[in-house]
Amino acid sequence: MPTISFRIDSIRAERYSFEPVPHLNISMNIMFGKPSRRDGSYAVEFVININCSPPIASISIKGSVFISPVSAEESRKIEADLSKQPPPQPLIAMVISYNLPIIALLSRELGIPPPVQLPLQPPAKEGEHRYEYHT
Repeated sequence: MPTISFRIDSIRAERYSFEPVPHLNISMNIMFGKPSRRDGSYAVEFVININCSPPIASISIKGSVFISPVSAEESRKIEADLSKQPPPQPLIAMVISYNLPIIALLSRELGIPPPVQLPLQPPAKEGEHRYEYHT
């Protein structure tokens, strides 16, 4: 199993207008740079842009994900996966899940709903208790 690490290089969040909006569309776009190999690991830069329509706010996060394989076989598989377009689904999921708390915090501070629906809790098994929080 490779070692995965992240580096966030830039975070920008801005609210342009505080006027009430009857309907707000939020879009999230993730772009990946070309993978590069450094010291036996792979680096993939990413940019996440979140925009609203009408344009009342925007969020931008720039960073890199580093993938360090533990074996030569794993290295070949990772290199093959990264050379394909679009990027591998697990890579996209990792970047989203790592940045989701940052996005949720910035969205809350800007007063807009988060662009990604948070996963619902699975139903409780028999004998388990779930606590619900209402806001």
